[in-house]
Amino acid sequence: MQKYLVKIRRFIPIKLKNLYLVFLAIVGIVSFIVWYSVPKEINQAFDGIVYGVGSKSNQINKEVTITIKGKLYKKIFNQDRFKGTIDIKGEVPSNIILDKKQVEVVFIENGGSLLVGGSPYGFLYINKDFSELSIIVHELIESGRDNASYSWEPEDGLLISGPAKSRKEALNISNKLIGDLLKPLE
Repeated sequence: MQKYLVKIRRFIPIKLKNLYLVFLAIVGIVSFIVWYSVPKEINQAFDGIVYGVGSKSNQINKEVTITIKGKLYKKIFNQDRFKGTIDIKGEVPSNIILDKKQVEVVFIENGGSLLVGGSPYGFLYINKDFSELSIIVHELIESGRDNASYSWEPEDGLLISGPAKSRKEALNISNKLIGDLLKPLE
């Protein structure tokens, strides 16, 4: 009987140790998921440039102020989302100005579709710490009763990039964030 008790005593601590490690692993995983999923407050403001590419490269080249405020919702098994306001002000065409409009961006990698009031405004590319951005501004092609068509082409499109003080800096940011969109923007 004593031999049997000695075997049990040796066996129990190993099982308890394993249970303790499993418990710690579960607590660690749950803690990470909760920490990762808590919305992050975003509050960024910087100067940028609205500029054209292709045939519009000489038509517009204006300074703007870009302010982003809201929350970034990160998801482990779903796309990240930004909900908040984007404020774009400057001496630019009225279709480009955003005056603290509520926006929602659903990210796919470092970019996402920028919806303003449920309508497409463009496509937002931004780095992970929200310190650099580039927005492809969609242009209205056709407006129908029930729907509208928007378009953007690298041969004649408008972009907003920041932080930038010149068109060259803005182009560098766009090419870095967007990638080459078939070819580098010029």
